Amino acid sequence: MEECMRECMRKLALWFTRTFKPIVTHDELVPIMDTLGFEALPHAGSPAWKEYVYVARGCRYLLPADTPPPRPRLPYPRIDGLHICTYRAFIDSVNFYLEMSNISDLFHIRGMPLHRIYDINKKWRRMEEEESIFVYRDGTLEQGTYNQYNVSKRPSSGGNSPNIINSKVMRNKGDSNVSHTAIVRLNDIIVS
Repeated sequence: MEECMRECMRKLALWFTRTFKPIVTHDELVPIMDTLGFEALPHAGSPAWKEYVYVARGCRYLLPADTPPPRPRLPYPRIDGLHICTYRAFIDSVNFYLEMSNISDLFHIRGMPLHRIYDINKKWRRMEEEESIFVYRDGTLEQGTYNQYNVSKRPSSGGNSPNIINSKVMRNKGDSNVSHTAIVRLNDIIVS
């Protein structure tokens, strides 16, 4: 039974859009980040996280003096099988410096099956969505990141279609002026 459940589970991964390939380790990510103007810092902490510092040019956004600029960071050494909030924090902090109108031209997040060799001895947790088949590695989600990028259901209103009511909405709880990103289930997009 456990083997059957493992076959059904999927993990998320960061994909490089230009090559349409998943990035599973920092060894694959560092060259990409170098070309974007980021420098990798040595990994530190337990569990280890690797941070990137933007060294290409100054950022146009002005932050309050007591607010440090965001630093893109991901667990070390593997960066597949993380929580959606961890990926969102990484992508948002990269885009803070690059100021791209569509960051999905560079990175996107997709699901993929668990690897029989690399993922067999890992401890996995199911993401909190009701019917989720997606899991993430235990210890790769920080509470602060989860609080900022929490995924919740859109409140239903009488005039909305059922597909919109069932879609997920990501909210940046720190700024009410930030636009919302809707995540729609694949079966709501594909017409049968």
